[in-house]
Amino acid sequence: MKNREDYTETNRVMWNETAAIHQSNYVNDLLKRIKAPDYCTFDAVEQRLFAQIDLSGKAVVQPSCNNARELISVKKAGAGRCLGLDISDAFIAQGKQLVHAADVDIELVRTNLYDIKDEYNGQFDVVYVTVGALGWLPDLSDYIGLLSRMLKPDGQLFMYEMHPVMIMFETESGSTVVNDYFQRTAYREEDDADYMDPDAKIESPSYWFQHTLGDILGQCIDHGLNINHFEEYRHDISNVGAHLEQSEHCPPLCFSLIAKKA
Repeated sequence: MKNREDYTETNRVMWNETAAIHQSNYVNDLLKRIKAPDYCTFDAVEQRLFAQIDLSGKAVVQPSCNNARELISVKKAGAGRCLGLDISDAFIAQGKQLVHAADVDIELVRTNLYDIKDEYNGQFDVVYVTVGALGWLPDLSDYIGLLSRMLKPDGQLFMYEMHPVMIMFETESGSTVVNDYFQRTAYREEDDADYMDPDAKIESPSYWFQHTLGDILGQCIDHGLNINHFEEYRHDISNVGAHLEQSEHCPPLCFSLIAKKA
């Protein structure tokens, strides 16, 4: 059985391989488009909820920021200090390319989130967790604890994520239940199709961890985060569950959560 460090290091190697695929798939083009003052990745849900949170001048941190394209949208929407954290050397380097092209002031740091101690405690008004972040994290309790520590008093966690029920369904048509919602052992993936470019294969192995909705909500409560918004949706934000949107009996495919630090 691997330990937490082994899992995260294996995933770091996989993400570095993935970054090269994304560079040619869409980032080279994005480097031109991201210069636009109105560049934005927010969908209707994020637009509505960020309007409610009010980003104006606020300090925002995005753990698992990938190449920072979403954080650049946050900055262009009026946020103040912006910090992006990610385990992938290659995605942080890619993010710095995009930040430079967008001409915005964003700090990007390559780090294993579990290595962060108290250096960011109490510094942020908003923690932004977006699609595909949670499943790569072997220890949800320590992760949510980090998010809580980084928030100022009355700071808000905004999470817009894949719904954990999606893990149950096979990926071709979604018509068959193939996995246990409550599985606690890691899923190992290898030679899997890239989520941005299905024709590209990721050769490096990786590990995915199932966290139930009860796990997520419960850890927020346990770490002093008072949930004041929660909503489930039938649209896919992950690039892996679009087939389920067409199902006659559509499961929840994503959710939004806002929680305030007590």
